[in-house]
Amino acid sequence: MALHEALIALQTGCSGLLTLKQDDPHFKRRLPTVTYVHQGELEILDRLTQIGQHYRTLDEFIQNIFKDKTSGLYILSFAFELRSILQSYLQCLSQLEHECLIDTSLTLSHLLISLTDYTILFPALVSLINKLQSNNYRGCQILDVIRRSTLDGNTILSSTMKQLLSACHRILIKQITSILTRGQVYDEYAEFFIGLNNSVNVEAMGLTTPSVSRMTSAIPSRSHSPDRDRQMTLQVAQKPSPTTPGYSQYQLIADMLPSYVPLQLADKILFIGESWLLLKTNDEDSDKNTLSINPIDYDEQNNRVQQQLHALTMSDELNMFELERIIERARIELSLTLRNLFVDRFHLCDELEQIRGFYLIERGELYTLFVNRTSQLLLNTKKSTNAIENDINEVFKQCLNDLHLEPILTNADKFKFKLNFPVTENSTQEASNGRRRFLSRVQGTSENVNSPFDFWACGWANLSIQYKLKYPMKAFFSENCKQRYNDIFHLLIVLRYVQIELNSLWLALKNQDQNTLIWHLRNAMSFFINNFQYYIQIDVLEYKYQQLIRSILSSTDFQQIKHLHELFLSDIQQHSFMLLGTAYDSIRNILSICVSFCLTLKQQENNNNLDENILRQFGRDFNDEVKILFGILGMVQKHNALPHLGVFLTRLDFNRFLTNNNGSFGEF
Repeated sequence: MALHEALIALQTGCSGLLTLKQDDPHFKRRLPTVTYVHQGELEILDRLTQIGQHYRTLDEFIQNIFKDKTSGLYILSFAFELRSILQSYLQCLSQLEHECLIDTSLTLSHLLISLTDYTILFPALVSLINKLQSNNYRGCQILDVIRRSTLDGNTILSSTMKQLLSACHRILIKQITSILTRGQVYDEYAEFFIGLNNSVNVEAMGLTTPSVSRMTSAIPSRSHSPDRDRQMTLQVAQKPSPTTPGYSQYQLIADMLPSYVPLQLADKILFIGESWLLLKTNDEDSDKNTLSINPIDYDEQNNRVQQQLHALTMSDELNMFELERIIERARIELSLTLRNLFVDRFHLCDELEQIRGFYLIERGELYTLFVNRTSQLLLNTKKSTNAIENDINEVFKQCLNDLHLEPILTNADKFKFKLNFPVTENSTQEASNGRRRFLSRVQGTSENVNSPFDFWACGWANLSIQYKLKYPMKAFFSENCKQRYNDIFHLLIVLRYVQIELNSLWLALKNQDQNTLIWHLRNAMSFFINNFQYYIQIDVLEYKYQQLIRSILSSTDFQQIKHLHELFLSDIQQHSFMLLGTAYDSIRNILSICVSFCLTLKQQENNNNLDENILRQFGRDFNDEVKILFGILGMVQKHNALPHLGVFLTRLDFNRFLTNNNGSFGEF
């Protein structure tokens, strides 16, 4: 009788010796005493009943997972493996039942001893599924929870948890295989640590034709149950993958990244996936005859990667060292392919030369002519219109023709000038703070006498270049890169404009008997501007650009080339003091003071009658900003933060003139 009750309890979690009131929350509590059963056997029966209750809890969990169509692949694989564990438990019960029928003298202790492993295993499994459900873990988050459960001293418990973890790892490897070999992320339930970057402008990047990703074709399942292969194949392959995104539309999802998968490894997987998109996808703007790279056959490399990853799933534990080795080898091979594609086939260095010519003002004679022809137009422009932008671009094209530079700057059609004025009128105004006044006056006009002129609100300070990227250069020049190029261009074009204004002022005044204060102030301003312009163009831009080209030609790694290009932009911004907030503010103020000084003199019919107080105010403001800038750069140079800064300060402090005058150009 007791054996019969025990076998029932081991499968249902209750027996005839228990109160079976389903509406009673304590219906599983047994009767306190049973006259025909020994008290010791009742305690053993309690322990066997507890095993049965755990079994029923686990079985209900599995059934709920199978019924829920939105469970996800990871938890579904976990449930399949858990079901195989329960099936082994049922087989053990069947064997015990057979033994009881043969030998009626067996006791409850025999059942308990035979199921000793499950007395430890089932409570741990119940605790695990409760943790997964209570915290709503999903996808790759499940891997961390299971992996922590494998770190147990009990060999039975540890091996079972490793078995469950291995089942989930098979889904992980299938998803990794899909992105490594096809550039596609099959992630219908948002479970993978790489997903679509919804913040990327899809139209700007370009979408490709939808394609089907069937991960089960790469790695078959290792199920112990006969129907598991069929069910997992249906679950994974029944739906096509979403539309394959354009390059740089994938992103890492930190919440989904398992703790034992290094971030560097995840970055490599992301890079390989995006690179396959680049290699197998042509942009809408691409010339199919010259830029198409679809005929390149990568099947051999993909098959090798698939086989190596499949071999990982055949072991009980995921070998992270082998996984890293496979991915690193794939990255190196793919990076070399991309390097040859960009540098040799699509002539990356030529593209950089074109960018240098436009953004970095490498052709000085071109921009000198452009500034002279558009000086008043951009100075008087306070609002962007299509007509003004068209006029600016037409003037630039005419400058190219007049200087016969069209054969050199062959991609001029990809670069268009744009006026990007801020939305609010006050957003470009500089904050004044006592000693650092933003003085910019235009004298001599009938309606603007003594009124401030905000140079940073005119067209020159808001002129930018729109660079139309084509396939495959979108993979190299990100939107951030283009913005940084424009930030550098803003400084260079304003500096060039101020330099030309000071030179034109010298031409206008050289044959006139002028106030010596005007000449003194103009020479000081021109000295600073010329040295600063030479420092940026020669010491920084020219040196860094040649260094970049040499590094690109000697490198065999596409990722390294992209990194070198990012460093190139960062170095330019750093050596141009654009990342030194206070120093850069002083440079902007100096440029504004120089412009105001030139405009003030140009609009005076007789400079001899110009109020000296205005000139002296220009001089004092100019000296104040130079003193601040010289002090900041001196402190930076002491820390050797900028290697080329010492050359600039030596030229600026010629014969230690600034040092002897407390950082200024003397009294005005």
